[in-house]
Amino acid sequence: MNTMKKIMMLGTALLLSLGLCACGKATMKVNDGGTTTEIEVSVPSTVEKILEDAEITLKDGDEVSPALDTKISEAQEIVISRKNTIHLTMDGKTEDVVIVGGTISDLLKQEGITLGEKQHINYDLSERLTDGMEVKIFYSFAIEVQCDGKTLTQETEAATVGDALAELKITLGEDDRVTPAVTEAVTDGMKIVVNRITFETVVETETLEYETTYENDSSLTKGEEQVSQNGENGEKEVSYKVTYVDGTEESREAIEEKVTKEPVNKVVAVGTKEPVQEAPPAAAPAAPERSVVSKKAFYDCNGSGHGYYEITYSDGSVEYEEF
Repeated sequence: MNTMKKIMMLGTALLLSLGLCACGKATMKVNDGGTTTEIEVSVPSTVEKILEDAEITLKDGDEVSPALDTKISEAQEIVISRKNTIHLTMDGKTEDVVIVGGTISDLLKQEGITLGEKQHINYDLSERLTDGMEVKIFYSFAIEVQCDGKTLTQETEAATVGDALAELKITLGEDDRVTPAVTEAVTDGMKIVVNRITFETVVETETLEYETTYENDSSLTKGEEQVSQNGENGEKEVSYKVTYVDGTEESREAIEEKVTKEPVNKVVAVGTKEPVQEAPPAAAPAAPERSVVSKKAFYDCNGSGHGYYEITYSDGSVEYEEF
């Protein structure tokens, strides 16, 4: 082999040796939406190639740092910030919010939301956002609950009255009453009243009062009445469904009646006979007329010429008359 050929072969070998020395392996950290994975890759390479080899798929709107066309020759971190659509509920309204990467805290900053003293959120502020996450901002309320003879005060984050009672481990019976209704939204300072409803069937004996009937009787004169049969009350058993509210009777409903003793009606006979017309009494005989039998004059002793008459009548009566 001539000298020139040897030199060419040695040069080629040297170049190959240098090329092999320039290639190698590197451990890369890929932070994908807050989750970090270490992968071993061949370098030099590009960010796009590294992600492709790691079978990491990007979606429209996702952001990558460094950029996809960045050449990588040594170990470093690749950060993927995913485009997330967050379902944000606040004040009873839900809207979709788009944000790239970040945490709950970043979401609040983006939306200009500052949590008030009684406002809460259903995730820690440091929680990483994920696509489709449902984030709810709600309030805590001071409530008062009256139940079973006790008054309970509670700071609650419950959305409805029913949720608040469940939080207090208050179990409702099928017929129990709740005011306001269990479906009502909780408000600060709300007073909730739970009434326990129970039922009982009671049987009571009650009086059946007799009635008074009237019958015509031709043996009695009109205007006359006579009791021909005395009345006597009867009895009945009545079954009631009694409703109790917290142990106090509220109402009762008769559900069954059974007569145990029939009443006896009072019967009154009413006269229909015409009264007998009696003849008027005979008139007393007229007194016989009397006549003057004698009339004597008696003068005063004073010589005045005055005096009196003594008049005697035929019936023997005597009268005196001055003159």
